[in-house]
Amino acid sequence: MNAAKPARFHAFTVKHKGRVNRVHTDVLVMDAFDPQNPPAKKPSAHKAKALWDTGATASVITTATAKALGLTPTGTAMVGHAGGSSLMNTYVVHIHLPNGVRVHGVQVTESPGIANGAGAIIGMDIIGIGDFSITNASGTTTMSYRLPSIKHIDYVAETQSPLVSGKVAGRNQKCPCGSGKKYKNCCGK
Repeated sequence: MNAAKPARFHAFTVKHKGRVNRVHTDVLVMDAFDPQNPPAKKPSAHKAKALWDTGATASVITTATAKALGLTPTGTAMVGHAGGSSLMNTYVVHIHLPNGVRVHGVQVTESPGIANGAGAIIGMDIIGIGDFSITNASGTTTMSYRLPSIKHIDYVAETQSPLVSGKVAGRNQKCPCGSGKKYKNCCGK
C-alpha cells in the first residue's frame, strides 16, 4: 500500500513581544521573470518592511520601492484608499517572504507611501492563497503563514478536543476533535 505523500509547503512564523496592532515582516521585492527560464543575470532585489493587511484586496509597493528597482509600469488601476481613490501604476513582481516562502508574478499597485515606513503591503491576494493565523497567547503576538494552503484551521474544533473541553470519548468512539479517527488512535494516544 502506498502511503499518501505529505503536502509540500513553505512556512514561517514571526513573534512579537507584547500585543501588537500591526504585523510586519521583511520581504524582498524584485522584477518578475519566468522562474522556469530565469534570465542569465537575476534581477536586483529590494529589501522592504511589509505590513500584512487583511483589509487590502491587493498587495502594494511604494513609489520608492518601484524606483529602487527601476520597474516599468505594466498598467494602471483605480485604487481606493482612506483619502478617496487614485489612478496608480501597476507592476508585476516576485515577492520573497521570510524563510524561503516565495510568491511569483504578483500584480501590485503603487502607493506614494505606507504608514510606519513600510515599503510594501501584503494584501489578501497573497494572504488568501495560504494559511494565515495570528494568536496573542502568553503576552506574545505570533503570526504564522504557510503556502500553499493545506488544511483548515478551526479553533472551534480545537475546543471540542478532550484535552481542551474535558470531554473524554470511549476508546473505540470517534474522537471529539473531528478527525474521524477512533479516540484511541487520535487524541487518546
